[in-house]
Amino acid sequence: MRKIFGFMMALSLAIFFGAAGYCGEEWPTFRGGAARTGAVPAQATQYHARGDVVWETYFQQPIQSSPALSGGAVYFGSDDGGFYAVSASSGETLWTFRTENWISSSPAVYGDTVMFGAYDGKFYALDKRTGKLKWQHTTHNSVASSPAAANGYAYFGGIDGNVYCVDISTGWQKWSYTAGREVFGSPAMSDGTVYIGNHDGKMMAIDASSGKLKWRAIVGGPITACPAVSNGMLYFGSWDGKLYTAEIKHQAVIRTFDSGGSIESSPLAANGKVFFGNIRGTLYAIDAVTGNVSWTVETGARIASSPALSAGILYFGNDNGSVYAVNAQNGSVIWKIDTGGAIVTAPAIGPGGIYVTAADGRSGALRYIK
Repeated sequence: MRKIFGFMMALSLAIFFGAAGYCGEEWPTFRGGAARTGAVPAQATQYHARGDVVWETYFQQPIQSSPALSGGAVYFGSDDGGFYAVSASSGETLWTFRTENWISSSPAVYGDTVMFGAYDGKFYALDKRTGKLKWQHTTHNSVASSPAAANGYAYFGGIDGNVYCVDISTGWQKWSYTAGREVFGSPAMSDGTVYIGNHDGKMMAIDASSGKLKWRAIVGGPITACPAVSNGMLYFGSWDGKLYTAEIKHQAVIRTFDSGGSIESSPLAANGKVFFGNIRGTLYAIDAVTGNVSWTVETGARIASSPALSAGILYFGNDNGSVYAVNAQNGSVIWKIDTGGAIVTAPAIGPGGIYVTAADGRSGALRYIK
């Protein structure tokens, strides 16, 4: 099945595996949940992709927005300013909402609302079934950050240097925190705390209720990737090439690992390891306790894509347009698909599929692979 919409300028790659049906299991936000671990929860059904392409659907512009999955639909934004809801089973476009500039913010679904930011300086809330606008919140600059949603509130950063908390039902701003420099990255949330980095190399822990700073760590380069929270630890990377491990209880960085290249890939913390990629094209598996390297995979091109984990298999992309399935235990490459379009986004995993959006610059497609 092939559908072409106009002159194709972008790639949105969807990797599907397993049987159809979602069984109430979803991937409603960037990295799967508010803690941003990037892994399917242990109690959820695990799936293993074989890598066989079944169908593809095309779009008009590059896509830098990682997808979210909810209720049988895949949600993502595009450089054409459109925000899309696409059928997870057929690839058909269900509805489109138009903004005034491009969208790199990954959406968050909360109840019947889907939210995202755009480079027109606005943060949007839409009805996830119809695409109708519920409300919009205007900031002082563009919004690239992907929101985290919890307890009726959405948390996100702005390129205006602020971190925002808004009521999901009304769009009312509860608080904003002045971070200083631009906040491109996305927040992680755990135990009433919002963790988010800025372009000045500050990782901030902000009280989710009051918007007051609890503590912060200052590192040697901008932080644009999302942190991950797991087992009382906060993991995050920086453009200085280092992966940082902070102990939340003691509010301090306890360990650093130098990868030798800028880190724009958000870490995945699961099964006693931390996985991430860097600008040199290396995917690392680091022991979460010792910080020692367990294994590496060399891909030959920048990895900005943040890995996702299901059934012991890691899925991620790189700037060469390759999608990898890698054994999380030993780093062996199970399969690789070459798409031709740079993949800078994180896969979304659901019962029946993994979805990855990508940017090409010449053509775009949404592929179904099982």
